[in-house]
Amino acid sequence: MGFALGCLVTAAILWRLTLSAARKAAGSAARAEAAARKAATAKAAGSDADPVTTVAATPAAAPVPAAAPAVAAPKPAVAKKQPAAPKPAVAKKQPAAAKPARRVEAARPVPTSPRARSTTDSAPVPVLPPVDDGLPRLRPASGPSDKRGPVPRQRAGERFHYSGQCGDGEAEYEFPIEWPEGAVTVAQIEVSTKGYLSITPMTRTLDRIESHSSLVYLGSSDKRKGLRTVLTRDFTHLLVESRGVGEWSVRLYGSDEIDELTGTMEGYGSTVLAVRQNLPVSCLTHVKSSSWSAEFICACGRIPESFGTCGCPVPPGLPSSPTLGTWESGEALRTLQFPRAGVLKLRTDKPSDPWRLELRPYTGKPKAR
Repeated sequence: MGFALGCLVTAAILWRLTLSAARKAAGSAARAEAAARKAATAKAAGSDADPVTTVAATPAAAPVPAAAPAVAAPKPAVAKKQPAAPKPAVAKKQPAAAKPARRVEAARPVPTSPRARSTTDSAPVPVLPPVDDGLPRLRPASGPSDKRGPVPRQRAGERFHYSGQCGDGEAEYEFPIEWPEGAVTVAQIEVSTKGYLSITPMTRTLDRIESHSSLVYLGSSDKRKGLRTVLTRDFTHLLVESRGVGEWSVRLYGSDEIDELTGTMEGYGSTVLAVRQNLPVSCLTHVKSSSWSAEFICACGRIPESFGTCGCPVPPGLPSSPTLGTWESGEALRTLQFPRAGVLKLRTDKPSDPWRLELRPYTGKPKAR
């Protein structure tokens, strides 16, 4: 009986001690929660006071009830480190983060000032104005391009016009020339071919057969060409030779149907001009072309060799061998003497090559220039 009473007293004491320890632990947890709430409130209010640290729970001498960890869980040991998080030191180091932007900018092409366009560029180069020093100069070569329309075809009943088409193989076609009135005729020739095509004047009579220099020769694929030249009565036929598909046209004009050379004239490319004055004249011939020639042909229609006289008498006052023509390369200024009426045949390498002609009365030997 006494032993049972002793056990009961001991159990009551132990229970009292356990209850006291639990109360102390609950009080410590309550104080810690209050301190954490106070710190959070101060932080939210933007207080300048030092951050409040959580109070560590008093270690329990006995097992803690299951409800205690839920109170101790606000252990914002992590929240305690939040003040270090606003460490805008990282934000302050944004200039360092801007380094990639500098690297990207450095990788871009460095802007440069516009370079002078070379003559090999696709766009045209501006032409500088000529120097105004009183010396003879030609206008910049800005004449027509070499683009031409379709090859014209002879219309029904049209005289002095010959045209034709070439087939795929090789062919030759020769035809007699019907002449306009006059001993000198101007021929406007237009050709197009995808193979080879040439037109050659011929002299074919009972006692004479002769082939002359080609008037036009075209040997490159898909090309088109046109020119104006002079024919005389020495030519009786025209010979067309071809290989491959092509077209050709020859239109004849009398010397009275072409422009007359008077005073000062400027132009571009090959041409033929009429000289209608029947008195000796000088012609200042200024041309710029990689290869060019100027030749006077007497109205008698006889073409001399190497710019010689045609056989007509030389008027008094002119040299016995007047300068009837010239053959040059590049830019040159030459003075020719025309003894009488006729035509001037001017040939340039390109349709855009410039020329300037000035007709003057002949006053004797020209001064050296």
